[in-house]
Amino acid sequence: MMWNTICTVTLCFVGVWLGAQCHPGRPTIPDDPIARAIFMVAEGNRTPDGFLTADEMSDIFLKFDINGDGAIDETEFIAHWSILRLGDLDHAIKLFHHADTNRDGRISRDPDYTRLFYYFDRDFDGKISEAEFVSVWFSLST
Repeated sequence: MMWNTICTVTLCFVGVWLGAQCHPGRPTIPDDPIARAIFMVAEGNRTPDGFLTADEMSDIFLKFDINGDGAIDETEFIAHWSILRLGDLDHAIKLFHHADTNRDGRISRDPDYTRLFYYFDRDFDGKISEAEFVSVWFSLST
């Protein structure tokens, strides 16, 4: 009797799982080649382990902070965005304004950078996987 129950539950689970995996209306997982490229550059700067740490994210911040004043204004952001050829101007402006979490016209270490790191770290494990980075980047750029 117990074996029949286990088999039934297992078959139901497999059926639901397969139905979810094969459903034609299932939304696609967001992907963004620009986000993947940025992730790989940041990831390659220190330890290529498949995750961005706070230090690796800090490297990205420092590269965008062209004048080294500890904050990134819209002009710096767009300039570095253009140098790296990351996409069009509208995309850059949209991302800048999303990253400026306190709406003061600058992306600063506190509070913006701190908030962004934890926003990208979707599972709160203290590091950002490529999937987390791409997913959040995609959501910020739409």
